[in-house]
Amino acid sequence: MYTPYLMFAYAVALVLALHGFGVARRSLPGLRGLVRLRQFVFCDLSAVILFGLRSRAPLLFTEVIPNVALFAGVGLLYLAIFEILGLRPRLLQRALALCGIAIPALLWFTYVQKSEISRLETHCTLLVMLWGMSAVALFSNARGPLRDPARACGWLVAATAFVNAAWGVYGRLNPVNPDFLHPDAVHAAFSYLVMILTLSISISLGWLSFCVQRRELEVVAETDSLTGLLNRGAFEERLQRELHRCGGDLQRVSVILIDVDYFKRVNDEHGHPTGDAILRRVSTVLRAGTRPSDVLARYGGEEFVVLLRDAELRAAEEVAERLRTDIATLDDLPRDVSLTASFGVATCAPYEGAPELLSRADSALYRSKREGRNRVRVDFGTEVHSGGMECVMTS
Repeated sequence: MYTPYLMFAYAVALVLALHGFGVARRSLPGLRGLVRLRQFVFCDLSAVILFGLRSRAPLLFTEVIPNVALFAGVGLLYLAIFEILGLRPRLLQRALALCGIAIPALLWFTYVQKSEISRLETHCTLLVMLWGMSAVALFSNARGPLRDPARACGWLVAATAFVNAAWGVYGRLNPVNPDFLHPDAVHAAFSYLVMILTLSISISLGWLSFCVQRRELEVVAETDSLTGLLNRGAFEERLQRELHRCGGDLQRVSVILIDVDYFKRVNDEHGHPTGDAILRRVSTVLRAGTRPSDVLARYGGEEFVVLLRDAELRAAEEVAERLRTDIATLDDLPRDVSLTASFGVATCAPYEGAPELLSRADSALYRSKREGRNRVRVDFGTEVHSGGMECVMTS
């Protein structure tokens, strides 16, 4: 098989990828890691061109420099992964040390103990380590909504490491120096696989960068900038999704509406910066007093809302009472402000949608405010009294 034809096709594909990343970077400036990915593709392209000049240039330019370019490219890709994920690279010094060991070995097997197979083994060994580090970085940080795209990239990187390892083992088991311009079928297959996988990795990491940016934009669109909680629209979407998920077991979905008492007076007497600080402090109390599975949001102004998953009426009422006490006992507020809040609780009834559930919680909240504030009221149909906590249920 005449490898230069394959290398030419691969070089064309790399040029297209280089151009595509440039267009993506100009179109979506917020995409992270694209500069590193372009540098990675450029290093790969340079190596392919120099390898193709094997019969026309000295070995320094057709063996040593292109291998160094490949090592540098994979190192840049390692940096691109951490840049895309918004993390600090952890093993960069180790990667540089490995390259520092491999380059003298390449020079040795090129000019002193001349051996194509030894150069191939050195090449494959270092790339296995670098690709392996990149795969570990992707798998170890594959969490949340980015889990699937990060793991998909990780499997491609791991597959590339495996192919390079297999290629090095094949070279060890078949120690006849190959002609890389006219290789046997096995060497040609390894070259083809490495090229395809490398191109796939660069494209998949570009896709991962897009997924990261899209997720960040979704978070910004769903988050209240003052408190860091969800905003009203995002909360109502989560609530509707939860009601759909629960199906017929809707009575385990509860909502708590919270209104900070006399908040307008705080703004008027102490200023809006103080009011903002108090809202952030209340959001901290709500986070501390609820479970990670619960959903919290700033519902508007000085109102907050909590979605309790798998919580029946009594449990929701107890949570609301605990939160009411936590807010009322805050003693580190700006300017020694005294703070309380009113609570309205409702548990979803069969065949009830999100608007109806929120409306009943709102009715309970307003009853709490009419009856003197700083108390918990529950809306669910009739009126009962239990354990010192009054549950008002209006039909």
